Amino acid sequence: MNASIIAVGSEMLGPTRVDTNSLKVTALLELFGIPLVRKSIVADSLDELADEITHSLKYSDILITSGGLGPTEDDLTREALVKALGLEVDVDQSIIDKLEQRFAARGWKMPEVNKKQANVFRGHTTLQNERGTAPGFHLDLRGKHVWVFPGVPSELEWMLKTYMEPWLEQVSGGRTRHRRVLKVAGLGESAVEEKLKPYYDAHKGEPLTILASPHGVELHLIFDSQDEIAKRERELLDIFGVRIFGFDDDTLEAVIGRLLIERGETLSTAESCTGGLLSQRITDVAGSSAYFMSGVVSYTADAKVAFAGVDPEIIMTYGEVSEPVAIALARGIRDRFQTTYGVGITGVAGPGGGSDEKPVGTVHIAVARSDYVEHRKLFWPGTRQHVRWFSTQSALDLLRRFILDA
Repeated sequence: MNASIIAVGSEMLGPTRVDTNSLKVTALLELFGIPLVRKSIVADSLDELADEITHSLKYSDILITSGGLGPTEDDLTREALVKALGLEVDVDQSIIDKLEQRFAARGWKMPEVNKKQANVFRGHTTLQNERGTAPGFHLDLRGKHVWVFPGVPSELEWMLKTYMEPWLEQVSGGRTRHRRVLKVAGLGESAVEEKLKPYYDAHKGEPLTILASPHGVELHLIFDSQDEIAKRERELLDIFGVRIFGFDDDTLEAVIGRLLIERGETLSTAESCTGGLLSQRITDVAGSSAYFMSGVVSYTADAKVAFAGVDPEIIMTYGEVSEPVAIALARGIRDRFQTTYGVGITGVAGPGGGSDEKPVGTVHIAVARSDYVEHRKLFWPGTRQHVRWFSTQSALDLLRRFILDA
């Protein structure tokens, strides 16, 4: 079998939206050894979408569509499937009832246009959507299969896991491919490549994909055997050691959360140039209230003194962007909230405010515990967003290694 994907929506043909749903679909197909032969983005046009459906099904056994199932006039996936495949449509009153109940629970009256979402394909399977209002569909067309999913990523992911993955397991006879992602912190893509030379020499011609991402460099292993993946994983762990902070869907903030929970330890933060981004990332992890006690944005000198207990003389002597101030932030916030660890960040995020001595991108990070403090001075050239993000990434990695004494 092979497959095609159609992402539906004019917005993805402009500069403001990117199709990410197809990546989730492709990852699932890969697990079962089903090659993707075509991927397209189609505008909200009935004729163009119907033509693309017809064309894709000429060359593939499985077609997956995402988007175009909402209640508005430009949601045309149902209509395009009817036109392309000659399907008939019925109204499912139970869907209308559930929609009305969903709106009523929020104190709203369901708009009439939402009834469009109760149109289902006669003789084919309707897929209930527990994450949203639009149902999906599985169309069995004499050996060709069309899977029709909503475009909202969280809804599509749930429906892939609930409906399509078990079906693929059944029709393919089980998984034929396995993927393992190892995540590296504190090294750039070129430095990772350089360290991999012994691995390349030992495994010429074997697939190993290196991907740079805001969360670190990723090493992707893909094999038919989990035993082979385990062997290669051990080799990569030997090469990179503590630089590998996690696997697959791990993030630094989630890994740190697990470490703190395992040890019964706590954390507080004092941020200047990152403006609360560090504490946001930490608290994005469910259950972070078990270990994250407080985070303050000490953006001005007065705030550093008032909220993190920084001695004004230190600021007067060394300036707000300095090693002593970062250390004072980390120690001060830790003392104030009586946590195991304190993290302090201060820097120049730009685009203005830099100097010859402290250019834009200069950042000082410190991590403190009761008996020890560690500091890093970093320089991140780039946009304001770039400086802020990679400052938090560096702070999280320094904290992780500090906790591990690595």
